[in-house]
Amino acid sequence: MTFRKVDWIFVAGALAVVAAVSMLPAPKDRNPLIPKNVEHQSLKVEKDCLQCHRAEGSRPVPARHPKRQDCFRCHGRSNG
Repeated sequence: MTFRKVDWIFVAGALAVVAAVSMLPAPKDRNPLIPKNVEHQSLKVEKDCLQCHRAEGSRPVPARHPKRQDCFRCHGRSNG
């Protein structure tokens, strides 16, 4: 099987779309910020968020929350 010029253009276009989508910013401006209190400011690793925010924790995330564990990607630290 040989690739024609149109095939290479399609592959390049598909790769460009995948690369562009992967570089989209996280919607931090629409998500709550991480509170500026002692409990939250001491967190350095995202898995530590699950101590309180797992389903059985003291402050579980809502059921509609994505099942992800990269909290810092969407929730930024508050400035004040």
